[in-house]
Amino acid sequence: MDEVSFTGGSRVGWVNASWPLARLTARAHELKLSALGSYELSDQDVVSLEPYGSIPLLASGIRINHNRVDYPEKIIFWCMGNRDSILDDIRSVGFRPKGKAVARPSGFSIRWSVAILAVVIWNVLFFADNSFRLSAGPHQPGPLTVLAMLAVFTVSSALPYSPGLQRAVLQPGHSLGEIQSFLRLLQIISGLLSFGMGGTLLVSWLS
Repeated sequence: MDEVSFTGGSRVGWVNASWPLARLTARAHELKLSALGSYELSDQDVVSLEPYGSIPLLASGIRINHNRVDYPEKIIFWCMGNRDSILDDIRSVGFRPKGKAVARPSGFSIRWSVAILAVVIWNVLFFADNSFRLSAGPHQPGPLTVLAMLAVFTVSSALPYSPGLQRAVLQPGHSLGEIQSFLRLLQIISGLLSFGMGGTLLVSWLS
């Protein structure tokens, strides 16, 4: 057997993905977790694999302790089956952790000034819609609400491709990979909401 794969859930950094949105694949010298992004780890990247959580079906998983500073420190694969059997299957294809622990950058990945500014702008746009009665109806989004969603989508989409924007947003010593799954989730949610709210607003203007 060259590889084994398992379907389950995951937690990568701040972001949880429930079953069956994550997939863990093991080969002789590689582990790969796919869940709102792809995380590939060689046997030299993995320090250890250990059981994590103690609630069957709800919080029972395998924590991948690794030394990749460009990935979130916490990477967990949530198991639906027996995690000891999964660990045995991973060992059966020849995968053995060989990595050594390293010091990681401390603190929050995103600059606090940027996070605070984003919250302030977000709330200003939402309250402006209510204060100036720009919404098309009491339960419909206004143009500034749609603008807030579009801004989130635009920034989260542009961040992976703009080194200058990364320097402005990330704390020194931190990398984009640490918040990759969070950015992907932001893109999906803000993109869908922008499309839905924008369509609703357009229909209300045309009717």
